[in-house]
Amino acid sequence: MPRKLIGEILRDNDAVTEDQIAEALERQTMSDRALGHILFDMGLVTDDDILNAWSKQLGAEIVDLAEIEPSPDALERLPREIAEQHHVFPIRVDGDTLVLAMSDPLDAETFDEIASICKCSIETVVGSALGITQAISRHYDK
Repeated sequence: MPRKLIGEILRDNDAVTEDQIAEALERQTMSDRALGHILFDMGLVTDDDILNAWSKQLGAEIVDLAEIEPSPDALERLPREIAEQHHVFPIRVDGDTLVLAMSDPLDAETFDEIASICKCSIETVVGSALGITQAISRHYDK
């Protein structure tokens, strides 16, 4: 069974209407941004709406980065500059897998680039954009 699209999940959760999805999709043709971020920018959904939809779509865990203490080896694996550039945050290393919080877990290009840089596989969890920004500042500045 194919996974539901983010717009369908948000519509099914009564967060947006078909017309609002259509308008966001039109805007997306002029942007490289994810649909969820466009709907957020339009003021139609909250950050939590998007996180919950992505979690449901991908079967990925949602993490509150304010409550997580990353492992030192995760922080060493992913340089701060890369974390800031791609807006991701490393949480822990499990064997040869880096567990990475992303605010856009469907960004395959970022996923592949980080796997290549870190020379490991990546497991994605979903984190808020604000939470990622704050975690980078808090933990890389130690």
